[in-house]
Amino acid sequence: MKLRAAAFALVFAYLSASGVTAQAGDIARRDTPSGFPVPRFVSLKNAETNCRIGPSLQHPVRFVFKRAGAPMLIVAESVDNWRKLRDSEGDECWAHKLTLKAQTHILAIDETRLLARPSPDAKLSGRIGPGVLARILKRREGWILVKAGAARGWVPASQVWGGKTPG
Repeated sequence: MKLRAAAFALVFAYLSASGVTAQAGDIARRDTPSGFPVPRFVSLKNAETNCRIGPSLQHPVRFVFKRAGAPMLIVAESVDNWRKLRDSEGDECWAHKLTLKAQTHILAIDETRLLARPSPDAKLSGRIGPGVLARILKRREGWILVKAGAARGWVPASQVWGGKTPG
């Protein structure tokens, strides 16, 4: 019995260290190589980011993202500093942690109303269209204050990609 428990512990430790993928509905894991929760949102650091099919430079590039600041969901981590990312369309690939930074932007998926204050009955202050990256200025209880060009206002976190971590 002790041998089986030890084997289970070793398999679990290996899976944790090698980057087990988080699925929608999973509770955030904190036993990650970085110590940060998974899943979590980050932003792309550079104007071009190679994203590979596996967690090493030997793996071929699957995508080249071309939007600095774009929000990505980290769904797994490797012990050697690679992060498995999911984009707004659900595609997944691996990027090195040095190509990522703390989240700075959200992405509008549909036309999004910006409100004057964080309340559903607030006056409209502007709109942003699908595909627009908006800089995060502040967060407050399910709401995000964003700015995109001259447009500025509050959006419900659940209505934009990067607003609310699944799970």
